Order: sequence, then structure tokens, then C-alpha cells
Amino acid sequence: MKSSIKNILTGLLLITQSLCVYTQSLTSAMLEKVDSVFTSHYNDNVAAGAFAVIKNGDVVFRKITGLANIEHQVPASGKTVFNIASNSKQLTTLLALILEEEGKLSFQDDIRKYLPELKYLPYKITIKQLTNHTHGLPNVDELAQIKGINKMTHDEVLNMLFNIGQFNFIPGDAYQYSNTGYVLLSQIIERVGKKPYNEQLQQKIFSKLGMEDSKSVGDHTQVIHNKAYSYIPVADGYAKNPVKLNTMGSSGVYASLDDLIKWSQNFIKTDNPYQSHLKRMQAPTVLTSGKVIEYGMGIQFENYKGIDIVFHGGGTESYRSYILHVPEHQLSFVFLSNTGGIAGYDIVYSSLEILLHSFIEKEQPFSKTADLTAYEGTYRLNPSLYLSVWAEKDSLYFGTYGTQEKTFLPQKSMHTFDFVWPFSKLIFHRDGFDLRFVDFTYTARRVTPPILKNPDIDLRRYVGTYKNAEYESSFELVLVNGQLVVKHPIFNNVELTMYSGTVFYARNSAFGEVAFYFDKDGNVEGCKLSRQNIHNLVFVR
Repeated sequence: MKSSIKNILTGLLLITQSLCVYTQSLTSAMLEKVDSVFTSHYNDNVAAGAFAVIKNGDVVFRKITGLANIEHQVPASGKTVFNIASNSKQLTTLLALILEEEGKLSFQDDIRKYLPELKYLPYKITIKQLTNHTHGLPNVDELAQIKGINKMTHDEVLNMLFNIGQFNFIPGDAYQYSNTGYVLLSQIIERVGKKPYNEQLQQKIFSKLGMEDSKSVGDHTQVIHNKAYSYIPVADGYAKNPVKLNTMGSSGVYASLDDLIKWSQNFIKTDNPYQSHLKRMQAPTVLTSGKVIEYGMGIQFENYKGIDIVFHGGGTESYRSYILHVPEHQLSFVFLSNTGGIAGYDIVYSSLEILLHSFIEKEQPFSKTADLTAYEGTYRLNPSLYLSVWAEKDSLYFGTYGTQEKTFLPQKSMHTFDFVWPFSKLIFHRDGFDLRFVDFTYTARRVTPPILKNPDIDLRRYVGTYKNAEYESSFELVLVNGQLVVKHPIFNNVELTMYSGTVFYARNSAFGEVAFYFDKDGNVEGCKLSRQNIHNLVFVR
């Protein structure tokens, strides 16, 4: 089981009654439970954690502990700023909606109107599609990795995106969470607003809401006042884990707990000057197929155990942020940290269940599925990870394909099984399953099992250097002890496992999968690289 976990981790009543019950829950005992949950993860001797609960606009719980700077033993405070990562997206969306209200753009506009550098793209992408992740462009973070660059400024990232030459899917046909759309949107905002993105964010949102500590930064060398530094736990303490890929729009906002309290207070207020925009942001996304996605524009929403919630998380390097609202109960939760992990998810949702315990739906009994063999098969979770699922003695198990791993999957409902990660589950459907981890959903499809080995395949034909001109990226394939191995600035000495005679994948590595193509004489001409959010990126030998 330990091997399996390691591999996969490498390679989620009436209104009056409501008010009455909730008031009763705001006892010192309830808040002590919230405090206990928070302090079980954070204390004064480690990196920082900050958490607040807001009810009806009032802060009913607020606690900050730990160090913003471990080297100099600087404690975190309410004015310490953390990189809130993807929570920046809702701020960027709001800013774009304000500009639309001013008549400077339309969310139905083709982005090529504002970004002529992308005029060669074969499909129209709307500004709205940038915000709801249906644009179809590959993810900037993965492009940077394939390019082999560890550190990039926002401007360098933007220039890389202006060379983008392909789609993962036709815009509107699918939803795929990605930072690319928001990086491009930040540039559109700059061009129509005729001021830098960070200045407009400051003038139109931060200043209006009294968020005096917040700022947007696109350069890792910039000095940031009152910054919490990013750390990763190591054997004998902590090591620095600074932001390497600096982007604005999708990330890059540094905000304090005090400022995010103000943001949350205004988010819930019905007389918020931005309320109409915030409601638009919470409208579900509908794909061209008619499928409804519980993601709007920079914000997520769902029903959690009978309670309607609006939320978003953020994470970059060891920075973590989480903001969750329960509009019906005028309740908000804000979490910040600089030490990684998923503690924030536990803190937020455990606190929600403590304070709204009377409204939490209990798990309903179910009849255990009699025939678990319907779930058996091989599933492709991503281009580097294939899982085997099989039934044995009225129980379901899984393991990484081609290994002896065997991990039990406890059944929770008719088609839902607990997974090995915390806060995760598998939900089977006709064509595969969804892996829900924290608030992310990854879809796996049932596939033909890989071949793994074929002695008739001459691996020497694939040896060589493969280049992609768009991103000035390359990697080399060499033979080591009869195995194809990748040589790349970031993914070095990664072994490739055979899927078929022309397709190989890097098992449990983020490198991905390569599908070779040939000229008319049968010689290898190049390959197409696929990863989690990159599909068929062409490399020529």
C-alpha cells in the first residue's frame, strides 16, 4: 500500500430555524473545537498558519500562529502577506467584469481582437472561456517544464504563450483547469485599461475594499513588504521553497489575512457594489455538449453534505490559501499558510461541520454492489499512470498497472469508493471513473491494457534528439541497459515503459507519454508528447 500511495502521489428547515440553530452553535465550546482543529496543524514553532471565520460580517474566530520568516524568527501577523496563488483568479475575473461594465471589453469578444500575437490560432476563444477553463490551450506550467526552465517572470511566461500553436480541444468542448487563460487575460486587461494589471487591481479593487496590504507581483526578484516566505519541511527543519514560475492573473497576488477578511465580508454582503459581478462569476459553465460544470468564472461551487458552498483554493510551491463562503448562512472561512500540504482543507471543512453541524446531511445507507466485476479493468488516469482495478472476494482493489501492488478500495455508496489519499474518492461511471481529490476532479478512462514488453520491437529506431520549435524545447532518447531513457533538463534519466509498439510512457513521472510517427519509408520522423494538460505536442527528430 505504501508503494501504491507513493507511486500515485508522484506519476480530490426554514430560514428562521437556521438562524436559531446557528446562534446556539456559536458557543465557546464550538469555537474551542475550531481552535483545536487549527492548533492540531499549526503552532508557534513552525511556519505560519492563519485562519479566520466570518459570520454576518463579523469576525467570530481569528488566529495566526507560526513564523513568516524562520531564519530571522519573524512571527506572522494579520498584515503578513502570503501568495494566494489561484485565489488570484477571482480577483482577475472581477477586474475584467469591471472593465466590461466600463465598456472596454466584452466577455464574448474573441481574444485575438486584443492579442494579435495569437491571430494565427485556428479557433475563436472568448474572454469568458479564458475565465472558465474551456479555452482548450495547454497549461503554461507544463509548457515551462517541457521547455526545461525552472524560473520565469510573468513577462517571460507571456512571451512563451505568444508562441502557443495548438489546442488540447476545441474551445467550449471540455473543461480543463489551467493557468494559461488567466495569464492571457491579465495582458488583455493591461491593453484595454491602458495601465499595468497590478495598478488596475490596486485602484479598482484593493483600494475600494480597503485591502491595504495586497499587491500583485510578477517577478520573483521583487522585494515584498511583510512577506511570509515559502518553506518545505525537511528532516532537520525547513528549507526555502520560493516561487519559481511567476504569473499575474492566474496567481501572483500577495494578500494578508486581514485583507482577505475584508474581501470575504464584501463577497457575502448583499449591498456589495460588485454583487452583480460576483453573481455572474458563480453561474455554472455549460459545455457545447450541454454538460454542466460546477465552476463559474474564477470560482467553484457545489453542495457539500447538504450545504451550498462557494469556494476556491490556491497553491504554489509551499504557499496555500483557501476561501470558502456559505451564502445562505452568511458565513465565510479564510485560510493561509506558507508550509504546503492540505491542512487548510481539513481546517476549513472541519470548522464548517462544527459550526453547521445541524445542517450536515448524514450518510445514507446503501445496498452494497453485488457484482463488483463491472468496475474491473485498466484505467488511464493521466499519460504517465495506468491503474488496474479488480474484484476479489466481494471487495474491490487497485494497483499501478504492471506491478504487484494491491490496495483495498472501501465502498461508500453505489458507485463511490474511498481512495488512498486523504479527502479523496473514486466515482465510477460507464466509461471510467472520476478521482476527486480535495476539490479537484481527475477523470480516468477505461483503456486497453499496455503491452509493457515486446521483444520484436527494435528500440534503437527511437534513439535520437527530438525538438519542438514553438517553445525551443528538446529532449534526447537514449538506450540504457535495453531501456529507452529520457534526457531532459528537468526530467533526466526517466525510463520509458512500452504501451504499444509506437507509444511509450514514463511510469509515475510527470514527463508524460510519447507517441511516435513515421515517414513513408517507416523511419521515425518525430513524436507527440502528452501530459496531464498538454495533448500531442509535436517534436521532430
